[in-house]
Amino acid sequence: MSNFLLKIARFAERFHRAILLTTLVLVALAVILVTRVRFDPDVLSLLPQDDPAVQTFRNTLQEFGALDMLLMVVRVPENTAVLDPYQELVDELGAALQKQEEFEWVEHRIGEPTELLTAFFPQSFFFLQEPQREDIRSRLSDSQIDHKVAELRRRLSTPQAVALKELIALDPLGLSDVFLGQLDKGRGALGVDWTTGYYLSSDRRLFLMLAKPTGAAQDLEFTRHLVDVVEGVVAEKAAAWKENHAEAIAAGELPATPDVAMGGGYLTALDDAELIRRDVLVNAFSSMGIVLLLFYFAFRRLGLLIYAFLPLSTGLLITFALAGTAWDKLSSATSACAALLVGLGIDFVIVSYGRYVEERQRGATASEALEMMTGSCGRAVVVGGITSAATFYSFTVTEFTGLHQMGLLTATGILLCMVAVLLILPALLAWSEARHAKRKSLPTLFVHGFGAANLVRGAMDRPRLTLGVGLAITALTAVQLPRLEFESAIQNLRPEGNRGIQVQQEVSERFGSNFKYMMLVLSDPDLDRVLDLATRAAEGARPMLQSGDLYRVDSISTLIPSPSRQQEVLAWLEQHRADSLNMDRIRDRFQTALAEEGMRAEPFAAGMDLLESALAADTPITVADLEKRSSTRRLLERYVRFDGEQWKSVVYLYPPENKWKREPPPKAEALAAELGPQAELTGVNVVSRSLRRQVWIDAVIAALLGTFAVAFLLWLDYRRIGDTMLSLVPLSVGIVWMLGVMVLLGMKVNFMNIFVTTMIIGIGVDYGVHMLHRRRELIDDGDEAFASGLAETGQSIAMAAVTTSVGFGSLALSHYPGLRSIGYVAILGAAATALVAITMLPAYLQLIRSGDEKS
Repeated sequence: MSNFLLKIARFAERFHRAILLTTLVLVALAVILVTRVRFDPDVLSLLPQDDPAVQTFRNTLQEFGALDMLLMVVRVPENTAVLDPYQELVDELGAALQKQEEFEWVEHRIGEPTELLTAFFPQSFFFLQEPQREDIRSRLSDSQIDHKVAELRRRLSTPQAVALKELIALDPLGLSDVFLGQLDKGRGALGVDWTTGYYLSSDRRLFLMLAKPTGAAQDLEFTRHLVDVVEGVVAEKAAAWKENHAEAIAAGELPATPDVAMGGGYLTALDDAELIRRDVLVNAFSSMGIVLLLFYFAFRRLGLLIYAFLPLSTGLLITFALAGTAWDKLSSATSACAALLVGLGIDFVIVSYGRYVEERQRGATASEALEMMTGSCGRAVVVGGITSAATFYSFTVTEFTGLHQMGLLTATGILLCMVAVLLILPALLAWSEARHAKRKSLPTLFVHGFGAANLVRGAMDRPRLTLGVGLAITALTAVQLPRLEFESAIQNLRPEGNRGIQVQQEVSERFGSNFKYMMLVLSDPDLDRVLDLATRAAEGARPMLQSGDLYRVDSISTLIPSPSRQQEVLAWLEQHRADSLNMDRIRDRFQTALAEEGMRAEPFAAGMDLLESALAADTPITVADLEKRSSTRRLLERYVRFDGEQWKSVVYLYPPENKWKREPPPKAEALAAELGPQAELTGVNVVSRSLRRQVWIDAVIAALLGTFAVAFLLWLDYRRIGDTMLSLVPLSVGIVWMLGVMVLLGMKVNFMNIFVTTMIIGIGVDYGVHMLHRRRELIDDGDEAFASGLAETGQSIAMAAVTTSVGFGSLALSHYPGLRSIGYVAILGAAATALVAITMLPAYLQLIRSGDEKS
């Protein structure tokens, strides 16, 4: 290998102009290709696509429309008592958006309460269980009718009666609350203000609009256009608002501009994509900028920045250019690759240039220094680069798509950066030396090691003390390892600062519910059997409400009771029509009571007709009945779908906030098992548990593969088992330190940073490799030369560790909590392995040398 690297050094020195010109051409082409890179904002795309739990979760979300929904909210200021202007605004927005071809439908109210009552009261008895039906029967007795009419008279004399007059006329006996309550449950996490029919929060501070666009949320081109259309409509209505309410605005009764916001799946996808793009740019430029500043601080030569920038940027651009050609879309996890490559690639530059400076300071010519840099030190660079790449390639064994892509992209980038440094850095140095030769001047040659040289010499002067302290730290951190916790919440994969999620959370808080539910999916080719299963599931889940495992259960039975329940109701109505449910008796008694209270019967005639139709019901409610009306059809689609082969129904199970986040309640799983193979439980917590098992397996396999690959490559380089194992010491001890410090700092392992251990195998081993390679070069030199050589290598290692940490540190600016945690843990790992490499390893090497000399 050394001979080959010497040829590269001589080639780069001789043809440095051609190499630099070719580099510029490749960079230009890469810049063009990089523009083709697209990112997939879907968090689910990070996960194993063949995992049954993930597939069920994704399919259920897609089939029941939870992903492709646009939420719009209109906020009402706290000091506003009159809602009429906001109701008008919501009506105008809804009407204007419905006219846009980008929407299938827009819904901001469930309808006029009187219309709903007229349409659905005739079926209200089907929703009553036996105790409720018996209660209704008692309420229709003569004495209860008399009592209700007396109460009716009192209600009509109150100021509130003006707003409720039409509802009272249609339901004078107050039976409609049963049905309206059921219909309210049918909105799931939403709620309806029955006095107006609008989706209005209970504190009357937030109006909600639901919209179903024609395109998919993940079609970012469509989503951007959709947002532009909505923003245009909102701007138009905001202008009209100022004109229509000028006096109220001037008086301070209304704001100058209504507060309207968008949320839901479309804004989430769009903001995720923008945040990913921002993270890539910020990570790349911030890590590159800070690393270059450190590079200047270490070597005190301004022109030297181009030596680091050109090889790194070349490797980086070519890597992403290849990625844009190989993949249609990159996952959000790959946004970390730029920072990783800058942090890792700079090591090659630092170690190589540090060796060049060292040789030149010793009096070597430029050609001799280049040959030593590439021919001797370059061997350690190649070994380090290949071992680092090998560990990242081991990520390809994982089923986690995001980590698979990140590993493949980073590993390929490491090799490209390594090749760029081996070719471009010698060419740049040769070009610089040629310029200085013409000007008859010498380049500034300086290296700052952050005190690492003194640390190495101190460790070598007191090797036993150094090893004792190192072993004590190792023991202290090792005992912390059993306390290391795993955070399996998938939410940590979601970026922060997303407007779509923020609005969704606001809706959850205002409406007293949330969108974090489990779904019990029921399937059967026969619709009636699916409806029966849904009823059984809903009833079976109700004990979990009492135990506190759930706080809400929502199913199709809120809209369509099971066929068996409906037949039971029909039999009950038939049984009692001749006596307690006899409409002639009820009507006569009602009219008599009205007369006694001094009221006329005519205003309540329509209400009595509705009650008569309810008591005369002789056919069950069917899916076809609800599909006739657009409002109920959309309600129905939340619960029942036909996929072309079988019917599916979903029962929504809402756990309390901050409970059952890591796994589903055992009782919910037992219910699914009791319902048989036609029932399947899914949800974020179900997916989290499944992935928690998978990620541990994948992480262990990746770590083992990475370790074996590194050990094999080191053996090929050293051809000695002892040196191979010695190179792995800083790595092994450093990982123990890293994990122990994580526990002490309260950091947890998650789906993303669990693979940092494998990353550190590739990063940390380089430090041991550089130290061992230098030791082999100096094995026959005197003690001072031996100590000086290791101290100089320690400076390069320290500088490499600092710049690597800074490169990874830019991940702390990421919007993704998972990626931030990768940055934090990687900094700990790089610092720990470097510290072991420049303290414990030199101390041990000194003990070995002293022992050899004595023998």
